[in-house]
Amino acid sequence: MMKQLFIFVILSLSLMGQSAYNRLGYGTFDLVNDPLGSSIGNGMVALQDSGRITLHNPATLNGLEKVRFGVSLISDFTSSNDLLTNITRLEQFSIAFPLGNNFGLSLGAHAVADFTTDYEATIQAGTLVENSTGGLWDYQLGLGYAVNPKFNLGLKFHMLQGTLRRELILDTEDLNELYVLKGNISGKSVELGMLSQLGDNFSLGVTVDVPYDLPLLSGTDSLAGTLESMGYDEELAAWPTTIRLGLVYHQSKYTNIAVGIGQQIFSDSGFSDALLFGLPAGWQTVPAASFQIALQKLAVDRQSRFAPKRMGWQVGLSVKNHYLAPESEKLIYEYALISGLNMGLRNGRSLFDISGEFGLRQGVEDLPDELFAQVKFGIQVSDTWFKKVKRR
Repeated sequence: MMKQLFIFVILSLSLMGQSAYNRLGYGTFDLVNDPLGSSIGNGMVALQDSGRITLHNPATLNGLEKVRFGVSLISDFTSSNDLLTNITRLEQFSIAFPLGNNFGLSLGAHAVADFTTDYEATIQAGTLVENSTGGLWDYQLGLGYAVNPKFNLGLKFHMLQGTLRRELILDTEDLNELYVLKGNISGKSVELGMLSQLGDNFSLGVTVDVPYDLPLLSGTDSLAGTLESMGYDEELAAWPTTIRLGLVYHQSKYTNIAVGIGQQIFSDSGFSDALLFGLPAGWQTVPAASFQIALQKLAVDRQSRFAPKRMGWQVGLSVKNHYLAPESEKLIYEYALISGLNMGLRNGRSLFDISGEFGLRQGVEDLPDELFAQVKFGIQVSDTWFKKVKRR
């Protein structure tokens, strides 16, 4: 009985909540995790930045001269009709360091899915209140190797770990009950990366991230105030294989033009037997493609006494489709302006980033158009660690 109730609630109300679009599927689902990546897009996989950690492609990890630590925050705003919501959280942290002249190693984690919801909905029989907490983090171990000065390879292992707690209060004429569903999520994937210099002005990067142990949600659902509970194991079978391709044209010493293409491949039947992440009737998974083009201006001198010379910026456009669509196959699109700004301190060891993404999400007549904005803040700190000191 409890499972049937959960199926009814989830399927009938998946289109409601803080964001009608993000309530579908896995909620907020984003594989771009730092300010620089958000302001350039998938073109980041072809960019090797000597002043920061670039974890978008493990092939960029070689040749590090210093240990680097980075952390970033995200504030996500969504506006639909008269509803404005905001989620602010830690987005990622990472550390990378050299292993000789040709190897580099990285450790890090970033949030890839957010299950947070807090809303009240009116249904035909009464009201339903939902409060959910939790999310999914991607813990990473990456290794980069320079085969030669113009060709690099990389390998990264991903361990997905997360939690979910969802409380549903169903209030009707006949009952007032609290249902609690909670569990842990775990899974694994492996990513291969390549970075190649094409002549003097172009660089090409490719990454392929393949899950070999699909995330599994294990937990219990229960009726509060009773001994009635049930264990469950639900595989997130629609978890995607992700392919990214980036091309950077180095127009000058301080100017880059980056083009990025991303493709996420989801299982057609990944949500067919799902309980917690079941889709509303008539919805299906579709390949999710994205395209970005951005202009990047590098700082002239990151150690200059003049602040404008230590400043760099990016600006571009992004178009992508959602990974879910109605049976009519009318895609949900996101159109966005992406931009970013960074400033280094005079010591050359610290770099501050801020990025903004402002766009429109639309495509299905039954769902409202949504305006969205993401603002990310990040800091990169680098230093020479384990340096031998001569004592007098």
